[in-house]
Amino acid sequence: MANLLTFAFVLFAQNEVPQRNGGGPDFTLPILLICGVFIMFFVMSLPQKRERKRWNDMVEALKKNDRVLMSSGIIGKVHLVQKDKNEIVIKIDDDTNTKMTFSLGAVSRILEQQNKESSDAK
Repeated sequence: MANLLTFAFVLFAQNEVPQRNGGGPDFTLPILLICGVFIMFFVMSLPQKRERKRWNDMVEALKKNDRVLMSSGIIGKVHLVQKDKNEIVIKIDDDTNTKMTFSLGAVSRILEQQNKESSDAK
C-alpha cells in the first residue's frame, strides 16, 4: 500500500503533466488509483466487520455452564459473565472448584454450540 502511494506521489511530482490528444491533462490514472484504494478498503473491511459481528453475537449468547475455549487454549465452563466489567469467570476443574477470571476478549469460541450445530446437521 505504501509503495502504491509512493508511486502516485512520484507520478504527480513530475514536472510534466500527461497530455491527451486534445491537449488537456489526463486524469485517468489518478481516478483509477483512487478507485483502487476504495475497492481495497471495502474488500479488506467488510470481512472484518462480519467476523466482529459474529464474535459479538457469540459473546452476547454466553451463559452459565457453556463450555468455552479461551484464546490461551484453556477449556472450561462459564461460571459468571460480567459484561459491565468486561470479564468472564470460568471453572477449570470441578473437583477442586478452580476458577479463573479472563477478559471477554479472550473467549475464542463456545464449544457446546458447535456440538449442537453439528448434531443438527446430521
